[in-house]
Amino acid sequence: MRGTSLLGLFLFVSSMALGSCGPPPAPGYCAGTTCGCSGGDNCLLDCPAEGCAAECHDVSNCDAGCGDLCELSCHNNSNCDLECGDGCSVDCDAVSNCDVACGTDCAVDCSNLSNCEVVMVSGEVTCESVGNCDVRCAAADGSSVAASDCGGGRFSCPVGSC
Repeated sequence: MRGTSLLGLFLFVSSMALGSCGPPPAPGYCAGTTCGCSGGDNCLLDCPAEGCAAECHDVSNCDAGCGDLCELSCHNNSNCDLECGDGCSVDCDAVSNCDVACGTDCAVDCSNLSNCEVVMVSGEVTCESVGNCDVRCAAADGSSVAASDCGGGRFSCPVGSC
């Protein structure tokens, strides 16, 4: 029995060291590089593994983060507060407010929202059926400037990159 417990502890610690998703509070799950929450009031997801896929849906508030080359999806919620590294893709759909912070080469899609606020180093944001779309390009000194408006609900960073 003791050997089984030690083996279980070893496997848990090993999976954490290899960069698997951190455990979310209920209701939620993480299995390898896939994390998700659905139903309930709050969803907190931390999925630092490269290439992680994290999804929040049908919750009041979603606070999710992932590393590089990850996919974040937040839909049918009141509020989404999302953060990711470089080369990530973010999808916010049918929420009241979506706040996104990401690194370089980000792709953010906001649709059917009241407010979409994005701060990124570089990449593109598409806003469709959004009341307020505020996209800003982050600078190395911590400041930010308005992104280029490419027309048709598309915004791009760095400035002038349409």
